[in-house]
Amino acid sequence: MDNDVTLQEYFPINRKPANSRCGYLGTVIITSVVIFKSRHIDRTDKESVREATMYNAIESAIALFVSFVINLFVVAVFAAAFNGPQYSDAGFSQAGTWLYEKYGLSMKIIWGIGLLAAGQSSTITGFLNIKWAKWKRVLLTRSIAIVPAIVVALAATDGLDNMNNWLNVLQSVQLPFALLPILHFTNTSRIMGEFKNGSSSRNNRRDSILETGKPCRKETRLYFLTMAAKVVPIESDKPRDMLHPQQLGKNDLKVSTASIQHHDEAVEVQLDYGSGNGNSEITWIKNHIKMRKCSYYMPSLENNICQCGYDKEDKNGHDQNAFSRPKREGESIATRLKWDFQKHTVAVPTDAFGEIEFVGFGGNIGKFVRVDRQTDMPTMLKLMMNVWGMEKPNLLISVTGGAKNFNMKPRLRDVFRRGLMKAAHSTGAWIITGGTHAGVMKHVGEAVKDYGLTTTNQKPVVAIGIAPWGVIQNRDALTNEKGAWPAGYRIEENLNSKESFLDPNHSHFILVDNGTQHKFATEIPFRAELEREISEMQTDTGDDAVSVPIVILVLEGGPGTLETVQNALMQNTPAVIVKGSGRAADILSYAFKYAETVEVDAKDKQGIAIKITEKHLSPSLEAEIHKQMKDIKFCPDQDIDVNMQRIKDCLAKSELIHIFEWDSGTGARDIDVAMLKALLKANKNHVMDQLKLALAWNRIDIAKSEIFTDDKRWTTGILDDIMLSAIQLNRVNFVELFLDNGVSLKEFLTIKRLLLLYNNVSSRSLLKILFKKMWQKKNEVSDKKITLKDVGLLIQDLLGDYYVPHYISDERYASIDAELYLNGVRSCKDKKWVKKGLALAAQAFTESILPSDSKQVARKKVPDFDDPAQELFIWSVLTTRQEMAKLFWLHGKDAIAGALVANALLHAMSDRTDDTELLVQIKANTSEFMNLSIGVLKECYSTDEIKAQCLLIRELPQWGATTCILIAVKADNKRFISQTACQDLFNSIWMGDMTQENGTVRLLICIAIPPLIPLLAKYKEKEEGELALAQTTRSSVEFQMKSKPPLLRGRTNVSLKASHPSLPEQETKDDSGNETKVNVKNFSIWEKFSSFYQAPVVIFFHNVISYMVFLGLYSYILISKLGPNLSPEEIVLIVWVFTNFTEEIRQISTTASMTLKTKLLSYITDGWNILDVITISLFVIGMILRSIDNSETLEAARIILAVNLIAFFVRLLHIFSVHKELGPKLVMIFRMVRNLTSFVVILLVFIVSYAIASYAILYPNSELNLDTLVAIFRRPYWNIYGELMLDEVEGYPNCTTNETLFDDDNYHRCPTKSGKYFVPVLMGVYVLMCNILLLNLLIAMFSYTFQMVQENTDMHWYFQRYSLIHEYYSRPFLAPPLILIVHIYQLIRAIVRKCRHCTKRYSPPPRRNAFLKHFANARELRQWEDVIADSFHHKRDITEQESTDNRLRTTGSRLDQLVNKIDELQEQQLAGNVTVEDSKSNPSQTGSLSEQKSNPGAEPVLTNLEKKMENMEKQLHSTLGVLQWIVKSLNEHQLGSKWAVPEVTDVRVEEKKQEEKKAAEARALVYHMLEGQVKVHTRSRTSPYPGTNIHRFEVPNDKVPWDVEFLGYDPPSYISPELSDNPNWADRVDLYQIPVVQRSIVLKFNSVDLVTKTSRVSYAGNYHLQNGIPMNPIGRTGLMNRGSLGRWGPNHAVDPVITRWKYHETGQKMMEDGKPVFEFVSVRRLDSGLWALPGSILAPGRLPTENLKIKFSEEALGALGEDRRQKKKIKKEMEKLLRKGELIYQGYADDPRNTDNAWLESTVYLYQDEKDILRHFSLTAGAAGHPATWLTASSKLSLYGAHSYFLKLTAEKLGASF
Repeated sequence: MDNDVTLQEYFPINRKPANSRCGYLGTVIITSVVIFKSRHIDRTDKESVREATMYNAIESAIALFVSFVINLFVVAVFAAAFNGPQYSDAGFSQAGTWLYEKYGLSMKIIWGIGLLAAGQSSTITGFLNIKWAKWKRVLLTRSIAIVPAIVVALAATDGLDNMNNWLNVLQSVQLPFALLPILHFTNTSRIMGEFKNGSSSRNNRRDSILETGKPCRKETRLYFLTMAAKVVPIESDKPRDMLHPQQLGKNDLKVSTASIQHHDEAVEVQLDYGSGNGNSEITWIKNHIKMRKCSYYMPSLENNICQCGYDKEDKNGHDQNAFSRPKREGESIATRLKWDFQKHTVAVPTDAFGEIEFVGFGGNIGKFVRVDRQTDMPTMLKLMMNVWGMEKPNLLISVTGGAKNFNMKPRLRDVFRRGLMKAAHSTGAWIITGGTHAGVMKHVGEAVKDYGLTTTNQKPVVAIGIAPWGVIQNRDALTNEKGAWPAGYRIEENLNSKESFLDPNHSHFILVDNGTQHKFATEIPFRAELEREISEMQTDTGDDAVSVPIVILVLEGGPGTLETVQNALMQNTPAVIVKGSGRAADILSYAFKYAETVEVDAKDKQGIAIKITEKHLSPSLEAEIHKQMKDIKFCPDQDIDVNMQRIKDCLAKSELIHIFEWDSGTGARDIDVAMLKALLKANKNHVMDQLKLALAWNRIDIAKSEIFTDDKRWTTGILDDIMLSAIQLNRVNFVELFLDNGVSLKEFLTIKRLLLLYNNVSSRSLLKILFKKMWQKKNEVSDKKITLKDVGLLIQDLLGDYYVPHYISDERYASIDAELYLNGVRSCKDKKWVKKGLALAAQAFTESILPSDSKQVARKKVPDFDDPAQELFIWSVLTTRQEMAKLFWLHGKDAIAGALVANALLHAMSDRTDDTELLVQIKANTSEFMNLSIGVLKECYSTDEIKAQCLLIRELPQWGATTCILIAVKADNKRFISQTACQDLFNSIWMGDMTQENGTVRLLICIAIPPLIPLLAKYKEKEEGELALAQTTRSSVEFQMKSKPPLLRGRTNVSLKASHPSLPEQETKDDSGNETKVNVKNFSIWEKFSSFYQAPVVIFFHNVISYMVFLGLYSYILISKLGPNLSPEEIVLIVWVFTNFTEEIRQISTTASMTLKTKLLSYITDGWNILDVITISLFVIGMILRSIDNSETLEAARIILAVNLIAFFVRLLHIFSVHKELGPKLVMIFRMVRNLTSFVVILLVFIVSYAIASYAILYPNSELNLDTLVAIFRRPYWNIYGELMLDEVEGYPNCTTNETLFDDDNYHRCPTKSGKYFVPVLMGVYVLMCNILLLNLLIAMFSYTFQMVQENTDMHWYFQRYSLIHEYYSRPFLAPPLILIVHIYQLIRAIVRKCRHCTKRYSPPPRRNAFLKHFANARELRQWEDVIADSFHHKRDITEQESTDNRLRTTGSRLDQLVNKIDELQEQQLAGNVTVEDSKSNPSQTGSLSEQKSNPGAEPVLTNLEKKMENMEKQLHSTLGVLQWIVKSLNEHQLGSKWAVPEVTDVRVEEKKQEEKKAAEARALVYHMLEGQVKVHTRSRTSPYPGTNIHRFEVPNDKVPWDVEFLGYDPPSYISPELSDNPNWADRVDLYQIPVVQRSIVLKFNSVDLVTKTSRVSYAGNYHLQNGIPMNPIGRTGLMNRGSLGRWGPNHAVDPVITRWKYHETGQKMMEDGKPVFEFVSVRRLDSGLWALPGSILAPGRLPTENLKIKFSEEALGALGEDRRQKKKIKKEMEKLLRKGELIYQGYADDPRNTDNAWLESTVYLYQDEKDILRHFSLTAGAAGHPATWLTASSKLSLYGAHSYFLKLTAEKLGASF
């Protein structure tokens, strides 16, 4: 092989078997195994992940380096043995022995350690999304690694060395399969997020991994063998990437040089922005953003100035080769004389980017970059979105207008600035301007500045300035190859006429560079392309995303502004024209306002009639606008015709134009509303798109006024998808609007949609963090889909397991597999749910393919949720969307329960976040829901006390099967519990069946003398007892409903029924006189005794008495009976305490929690329970010590029992909590104890420091023992209480310094002399700090605690009272120690029930529970609560509306409107006065329509004056008629004068003549302009080129002819991509791509091409050829090449003008100016929206008449109907008509598709339908879909191309009006 080279020349190696060589290589690889070790980190905290990554990188680097060194040594040593002069057997089995013999014992030991270390390896399972148990995953991954090794080991049985070699070969093969997935996964953003590998690490690892894992064979790669071979240096004259080829024997080892050659192609490295590299922005911009430099110096007319505009000496503007560039091959001198930025510039990395700081403007800082004109737009979007971090816009506002400073009226300026900023802020829009500090850009910048100064919003407005780099003044301050951070930019007073300063208030600047200087408008094509690219992005509105809408805002401006507006409208971009801003804007608004509005009836392709509204300029109005432009010098006179045509083209798209009149009383008052309405108007036929736009903008006002109008009806389900987007985007007002317009929550909310809502929450939201933490506790993967069961578990985790969400208890929701439901991938671990999950997924799939009607039927039959508002409410609460939660709370049921659950959830979530801002928000939301629950409860209680109490204890199946009371208690909602309704309920429960009239004395008497119970105790009536909570009257409910205003939930007739129908009924009457049946029954004697002893208050008294007896007995035993022998009293005491213990066990087992763990946790949350545990534990310990026969243990038992007695006495305080005065004092005590605990920590610092320091000074070198420690702290401790112990400090009288004496404790030790003087001073400071400062601080803390509790005394006591009442309600009626009897009974009963339950033949009776009840009329009770909740909401709205703040806001708004109206009237009056004065001084101006109508302020004054003059004129005319009658009568009676009658001029006749004269002049002007446009082919010079963003080179009218020199003419070149496919109707050659000499051979011009049967003969005569390329016979068009035309040179077309006379309804011809009016067949082009004749380009070899028959039928007559007879008739009549055609024109056609080298020439035939053949034929759109109709011929029409000129010729031919 020629490209192969043996390695013997460079690598002299021993030819040992290949498996051995690769085996040693495998050993190297095995030794370098990287062990991945993970530690537990919070993966949601990016800083923690970064820190872990950093330490892992350090650890891995060290490990790899050490491994490399070890491998280097191993390879070097064994290579010496392998390839040494005397080969030694250093195989695996003999390696240790060989090393021992060669290097000694130490090397053998190291080798053994190395073998042990090499055995430590691990496999990687972190990226495997296998939802198995950990041991299963480990078994699988380890098996993949181990099983092949075992197979190889068993197969290689011929020696240990051989087996080891093949195992190493296997490892070398397996290694790439481990490393490649690692690299792939760590490079994936979906897995690693922002922590994926950077570009440099990716390429380095890629290059390294490509050199790993190749199979070992004869042709082994070079880089494998270099690890075990001696490398001979390659000679320096040989390239590094090539080996010298030399052919050797076929048995020699060879390597293909093709496999080791470096590729010449450079691979571009894409920078992953955000990888953590601080220079990433600089690197990205330098790699992707270019600028332009002139690469060819071409002198201009100015000295030393290049045609690019830069000075010859300016090195920044010219490339280094600009002055030494050789002439290109084939380049002519003429070409070299014309500078072209595409040919004569070079793209280089940009040198101007970074941040710009405007010095002297408050330090405004923005981003800027200098970019190449030809930069592709996706790169620009990456720069803006990824590098600059700009958020995706929902709207693009392109502001255009005057580039020079102009004045705006103060009110208009304020309205403009306010409206623009409101639109930008409310919709998240980007504003794009020219970016300079002048004209409209300056006004935009000042608006941004004012917004930044006045708003409190932290989100800045994005204002992007796009300006030409070459016209920026002081641009040198921006250049820096490494970027400017920031660049100091100054705006000076001296302004260069050829340059402009940047505006300091824009946020971003894109400076477009095409290599020129001092040339304006070079950025326009770039800006248009960028705006188009932005408009193709999708908004961030989820599934309902739409393309970013774009609107153009026009202020003032000149001809360039008109062109910009025209181009925008042609691209179907709506435009808002600000009337009153001047020049172009006023001209456009004037033309739009006074143009005639015409409705054209047409038919589309399906034959459906459509109305097309257009605006036409009358000749007089056109002449008036012509005069205006001339008067204000709007443009040069020769360009007026061009600008008039632009105005006509704009009016042809009148549906896209919106005029903003700030002083109008009918239009939009704000410019933001005008812009948004214009966008909706542009999408008027797409209602859903309009709605999506309004949703993206978050403009509910626009949606209500423009979309949800009274005439629109929304079908069921049409708003469901956009409703989901509105919920996800937190658009509360839109959700409410959708609900009011027919969205049914039951049909809308499906399981899939709810899963989408939970799974689409932000990964950084608190909800997602809570889910991840919950999954981590359960060792579940943190990136799985959220299921409804997960939601239920999270809710239960937040609230406690007393709350059982239906997501857990209901199998419909608990069995849902989110992965299967959303993605169709099963992830269920539990097999029992697989079938259910598959069934649900199949159901979802079936619904997705069903028709919409079938879906609706299915949904109506089986809704996924019984109360969908509740599900959405819970989601809103968990996602902390307060306003959304309140909305669904209003539309849901169980208002009190819902508000309490929200309060509890938010209260629990506030404890699980460290985000301060979020915490404040959550606490505010918590408080609001607390107030809502209290407000509804108060409203219910004020309406009906009994039913309000029913709501508190009613079981709530949809809310965790709990009650409102329990939810409030568990959430520590003291305010709710302290409400009157709750306390009345507690009073009722506390007294049982007895009334509140039973005082304490009466109850104690009954307890002391039981026979008096039936006589003294008073009981409730039966209807007030257990049934009272379930009874009501129908009339009271109906009265409540009639007295309420219209409510959200609607009206419901409610009737509550008793829960025991077996009781007797008694008829009563309510307040309104309606008869009602009430159940009544008296208590029997037995029931009175039973009710008395079961009342919680009686149980409480019994327990108090029992506890007093217990404390007395305990005290008696401790004082008198605690001896060595166990007394009977002690036995009673032990039994008593044991009954207390059993009672605590019962309390634990009967808590609301479900599991033993949560029961224990719930039990120990009560401090009194902890004290019970302590007392019982101390008693047990004391009795155990008591039972030991030892005097010392007895004494210890006595001490412990004494302390235990103190604890029992403290437990007595719990009884005081029932007292209203003492109960809050207990709260104070407990809080003060907590304060004291924290205070002691501070106090200990002073005590310990002073104690050790003072003792060390007084008694140095003391022996450290227990007595010393006591002595150290004894004195400082008692010093706090005022005991100074000065004797110890100053020394006792009999103290000694003899160590022997004071060690025997016979004498006190004397303090040191220095201590006697220093320690008292130290003690003074200590006492000052502790006694005065710290103790007073403690007193202040206690005072604060006292004050806080005292302010809420009732609330704390009410909450304590619930615990006490609930405890004694649930206690057995017997007190200890007799309570043991009840405990034994309950235990036996529980065992019996358990056994019966196991047999499944026993259903236990419901347990009595006054805190949780089931009501037979629960549904009616729930409806009643909904009615009251709606009433509460209505009252709250009224209260808010009548609040002082709201009234002040309303008054302020009205005052603003009044002030604006006064200002407007003053401006109008001032303008009117000025106008009247001017008219008096210059009467000729009075009749000027332009001045009357262009000044809006003058309109009201002149209108009144004209009316008066008109009335006077009528009266004078009437008088003249009377006088003429009188003269005539006198003459008839011969009484007239002998003199002749004087002539009386009729003013009206004169006026009519003047009007006719003006009209004739206007028509003549229009005709003149029309002919002038054709002569200079105005249409052929319009930009952009149809269907593209290509802008033509601007060609003035006088530069159109080729014979007029135009040195700067530099047209761009364009050829349609459609032509690259070489269609049969187009030439298949590009003349510019072939040599000049071949052009005339390939195509024959000015003759008939016989090959293609195409005539290239021009109707205008021979056309000129330049270098073999045809040139347009009229002149320059501003564009080279063919464009979208198929043929070079003339493209022949045929256009029929099919006409008929227009008739009145009476049947007579319609006449205008004495000439008949005719109609013609017209089609509306879809590309431009203009009406056109139904013609086409002539097909090769086809006659014009034949082409007409075919194309006219296609475009105008559609499918010619469905009836065959009708079709045949139409064809026959058409043939008759087309045979009578008359040629009226044949020549050049002015068409926007024309270019310099290709143009249209048209043959126009007139077909006059004199016999009305087509009168009864219906015109429909043809195959192309263009609407077709009969149009009235008029010069007002703006037709496509030269078709207006063709109509003029037709009118002249017919003698008709035009």
